[in-house]
Amino acid sequence: MEGNELLEKVKYFLQRKWNRFRYWFTEKEHPHSRLNKKVFFYDLLKLTGLILVFLIVNSNVYKLNQIVLIFIKIGSLLQLVLLFFILRKVWHLTINLKYAFRGLNHGTKATISIAVVLLLFLAFKNQDKVVNSVIESYERTEFQTFNPINAKINLSAIKLLPKSTCPQIDVTMQEDSFWGLNIREKTYDGWTVKGYATCRKGTKEGENLNKYYCGGYSSFFGIGSVNAYVEKTIILEEGNIGKTYKYVIWNIYDENKNFVETRCLGDPDKFEEKQAKAFYNELLRWS
Repeated sequence: MEGNELLEKVKYFLQRKWNRFRYWFTEKEHPHSRLNKKVFFYDLLKLTGLILVFLIVNSNVYKLNQIVLIFIKIGSLLQLVLLFFILRKVWHLTINLKYAFRGLNHGTKATISIAVVLLLFLAFKNQDKVVNSVIESYERTEFQTFNPINAKINLSAIKLLPKSTCPQIDVTMQEDSFWGLNIREKTYDGWTVKGYATCRKGTKEGENLNKYYCGGYSSFFGIGSVNAYVEKTIILEEGNIGKTYKYVIWNIYDENKNFVETRCLGDPDKFEEKQAKAFYNELLRWS
C-alpha cells in the first residue's frame, strides 16, 4: 500500500513538472508580434534584385570606370550606391525577422539559441579556419574598385634606391588573427620599423606567386598611405644628433617565409607630399 502511494506521488510530481514545462515551452511572451510575410517577401525580392545588379556592375566595373564625370568614376560610384541600398534592405529584413523572433514561443526561442551557441562553439574550435577564410576573402576583395575619385597616384614615378644603399631588414614575419602575416614595429641593426607591414602572396605583374611581399604603399578611396618604413638617426662620435634617414620598405620572402631582400622605395615624407599635391592638382583640374 505504501509503495503504491509513493509511486502515485512520484507520478503526480513528474506530471506537474511536465505540465509546467509544456506550458512554458508553448507560452509566448509577445503573442501579437509576428513576421510581416508580405513585406518580408517584397523586401527579399528587392534585395535579390539589388544583389544581382551589384554583381553585374562589379563584374564590369573596370569598363564602366572608363566613363568619368568631372572626377567621379561611374562604375565605382554605382557600386557604392548599390551597396548602400543593399545594406539598407538587409536592415529592413533584420527588423522584420526581429519581430518574428519575438513572437515565437519560449521553446522555439530556446532551441534557436542553443543552435546558435553550438555554431559559435564550432567556430571557436575551428577558429584558425574561420579567421583564415575571413582574411583570404579580405585579400581577394579589390577595395580600389570602390574608389569613385579619379585621382590616380603615379607610384611608378618613385624610383627604387640601389640595393647597396638600401638597408636589409632581415626580420621574421609574424602571424596573428587580426593582421594576418605582417611585420610589426621592431628594431633591426639600428633601423626601427615603423607601422604595420601586412604581407601577401605575389598576385601582380612581375611578382612571384610563391613569394611573400610585405610593406610598400596602399591606396584607399584615392588617398595613398605608407604601410611601413624604416628610420634611423645617426649619432656622431661627439654625441651630436646627425641626419635621420627614412625609407619605405618592400620586404620579400620565399615560399618558406625566409627573408630574401629588402627594397627601398624612397622617403615616406616625400611620398606623402607628392600624393597630396597629386590629389590637389586633380581637384583643380576639374574645378
